[in-house]
Amino acid sequence: MGVLIDWLVETETSGEMLLVAMPGVGDVGKLAIDAVNCELDAEPIARLLHPALPPLATLDDNGLLMPPHILLSRIDLDGKTVYTLTGNAQPMSSEGQFEMANKVLELFSGGEILVLAGMSAGPDRKEIFTICSSADYRIELEKMGVDVRRDEPKAGVIGMAALITAMGPINNVRASCNIATTIGNSADPVAAQLLLETIRKWWSLPLPVPIDATARLAAKLKEMHPNKAEDLVSEMISAPDSLYM
Repeated sequence: MGVLIDWLVETETSGEMLLVAMPGVGDVGKLAIDAVNCELDAEPIARLLHPALPPLATLDDNGLLMPPHILLSRIDLDGKTVYTLTGNAQPMSSEGQFEMANKVLELFSGGEILVLAGMSAGPDRKEIFTICSSADYRIELEKMGVDVRRDEPKAGVIGMAALITAMGPINNVRASCNIATTIGNSADPVAAQLLLETIRKWWSLPLPVPIDATARLAAKLKEMHPNKAEDLVSEMISAPDSLYM
């Protein structure tokens, strides 16, 4: 069957920019994309369906049952159209992930795709870096001031994030995987915020940074230390590298 596209709004996506994130380590990329979509009132454009997606249908805002899908949306960044792609799951088979990644690349042939992801690391490491699969594109990114790595992640990348980035040149797509380090034990809004801020700087994109990591951190600390949460938050704000939540 392959990928079925349920177009909600017919549009031409070739040559456009796409931000992609799937659930993963620390849900870093997905938190970032979800926050941007919410802040900018993203317009749903299409649902991408595949038989290898988990067979869980959910209710939409109108109480109607939706098939499992990955959602393509459109946002406006000060007059520049940018697309986002995210979902609650990716296909559960390697064939499904390949087919979905290839379809995404076909849709954005001639364009640029930024994959947002997290990488497990120790609590003392707070870094944002990029990897790509084209030497020419890497030179372009380095001229922009992007921190492009050649020697990590040492174990490689897995899933749709890997395939979209690695197969970009085959479909004439400039594709990069932009990675934030995270402990990865739970959702990490701090890493997601840093990732958004860095992409905003490197690509000169007017992305909002709506994730209130300080508020999330305060709520978590109040659960752990109800009598001194405010003092702990103050300490961490003055030394923001001390902890990821």
